[in-house]
Amino acid sequence: MKLFRIFLIIIFISLLSFSLYSLVNFSENKINPASEKNNFYSQLEHGLKTAQIEITKSTIRDYQNQFEFYIINKSNPIKVILSTEKNPYWQITSLQEILKTAKINNKQLQLVDLSISKPYATFKNN
Repeated sequence: MKLFRIFLIIIFISLLSFSLYSLVNFSENKINPASEKNNFYSQLEHGLKTAQIEITKSTIRDYQNQFEFYIINKSNPIKVILSTEKNPYWQITSLQEILKTAKINNKQLQLVDLSISKPYATFKNN
């Protein structure tokens, strides 16, 4: 009889601990302070460092889902607009391709807008 009571107490304690564990770890209403935008900016910073692109004078436009900055260039700064709703790594890759193409064609970029569905670049008139 004593063994049965000990066994019953062990089962009760294990069920109680499992219930508390599942209540704490599997609740659907968890609060997560990190948002998609925070992830975007950390990925953007990592991508720009990887691409070795130095920026200055950045502006966040949350109401338009855009991030604007200037690339430090030898002759003139290049204004770049990115979308916060698109993958920052793909946008930086596109920016690198545009910069490379402009350098090959010996053109000076003035603006690169990657925030819209059909990105474009404007060149400075020489």
